[in-house]
Amino acid sequence: MADNLKTQEPVAIDLEKDGELVIRYRPYAGLEKWVRYRFSAWSSIKAWFAMGLVVLFFGFGGPGLILSQIMVLLHTGATNPALVASLGGASSSEGFVLPGLFLAVATALAVAAFRYLSHPTHVSLSKTGVCLEWHRWNYSDGLMLPWNKLERIDLSWPANKTSPQDSIIRFKDATGFGGNKAIENYPIQLKLGCIATIEERHNLLKAIELWGGDIPRDPQLMDVLTPAHDDSYTELWLQALSAPPKRERLTPLSPGAVLMSGKYRISGQLGVGGQGTAYLSTRETDQSEVVLKEFILPVYVDVNVRRQALESMQHEASMLKRLDNPRVVRLIEFFVEDHRGYLVLERIDGLSLRRVVESEGRMSEKRVRELAAQMCTILTYLHSLNPPVVHRDFTPDNLILGKDGILKLVDFNVAQQTESTATGTVVGKHAYLPPEQFRGRPVPQSDIYAMGATLVYLLLGHDPEPITCSHPVLSREEISTELDSIIARATALDTVKRYGQIQELAKDLGVPEDTDGQTIDLRIVTPA
Repeated sequence: MADNLKTQEPVAIDLEKDGELVIRYRPYAGLEKWVRYRFSAWSSIKAWFAMGLVVLFFGFGGPGLILSQIMVLLHTGATNPALVASLGGASSSEGFVLPGLFLAVATALAVAAFRYLSHPTHVSLSKTGVCLEWHRWNYSDGLMLPWNKLERIDLSWPANKTSPQDSIIRFKDATGFGGNKAIENYPIQLKLGCIATIEERHNLLKAIELWGGDIPRDPQLMDVLTPAHDDSYTELWLQALSAPPKRERLTPLSPGAVLMSGKYRISGQLGVGGQGTAYLSTRETDQSEVVLKEFILPVYVDVNVRRQALESMQHEASMLKRLDNPRVVRLIEFFVEDHRGYLVLERIDGLSLRRVVESEGRMSEKRVRELAAQMCTILTYLHSLNPPVVHRDFTPDNLILGKDGILKLVDFNVAQQTESTATGTVVGKHAYLPPEQFRGRPVPQSDIYAMGATLVYLLLGHDPEPITCSHPVLSREEISTELDSIIARATALDTVKRYGQIQELAKDLGVPEDTDGQTIDLRIVTPA
């Protein structure tokens, strides 16, 4: 089963207008993915090495040598009574063993191929009814069950199975098998785990309600087909557990690698962090560029360790889904594949403030003030949410300045809502952490301290001293005393002496406010 569960962009679908819903049905998605991993990288050194071994094996008569050794073993058994006894009289059937062996292998392969090909590839629902469809090569066929012949829609679980992924949606034919109503007949049965995405399942429910609304159905059907209100974390966790306990790729993704059945194609690496790698990727559906943020999920560890890794990814995804602001990086979707989690984020065409300083040097006070105004806009939004969101890593590395002049905030992996503050956990870069965050008790004022430290970095070109009330004018005399006083108050070690709200800092900077008292959205307009 594919493990690409996520919070995707909503699929725009109008059932009444389209008149039909077609959903992919993938009973062997896990096997297909395994084969695809094994045969999709023939240009790699590993693949060429394996192919070379195969060529050498056949080129030097490997199959013939193996057969000759088997024949020698059988001949030896014919003259060795003890070996004959151990083989159960194999010598008496020398002419049957080898053909029988190959016949058994061929039969097993034929049965496996038949089982694979016998499963439908799609499910379609329309005004007419429900249809299982087979689309393979040039062959196309279907099994239609009209709505007017449906008695009810049930939901069942196989023995010893409780996961929603294992549940089976069964469409009961009112006429019964062969016209005998005494015999229950379920000609169409769909395993939920074979319908890959949440949107497809939700669309399946909408189609049943639209075209089969009068047909009795199991009350639990709505529960398993309706998108969860908790960002589908529970189902994401179940799908991650259901993946084979072996990582197919043991190295970082290389350019050209594909994910989600070819939906995303890797273009290159953007950076490497402690949890994984950020990749630049192309979305094949519209050729747009996105960023894939990777989370490495441990495989051979205690289940609680795996759960913690998933929770880290889920935390950032949930946070980004909640945020809706042009100054915050946008989450497109998230999914799990090959024991790695991926957040699909919008690509910001620009550089982090750290990269800007590294390439251009320290900034002028005018430019820093303009950037500071944009930072105020970002923090005003985060801190005005209910409950307020504390980013906890508001640094030059996580502030991206686009080519359009707009500053955006990224990396919400350690952000938290103040109503659920977890004490005792220190996160963030030390030069940008106030004392209360070192003690594991961050508050919105902690982001104000980090912003003040970021302004120091922009003005001086290097990180400030950790746990320090900064006065950049001591290192750069041309800085105005007004800006130096603002930064000193922003980086005050005592929260009583620090700005209590970001709006107070914005006012001192001279950032204009709208009629609601919120800082106006500003962007940098001067290049230097």
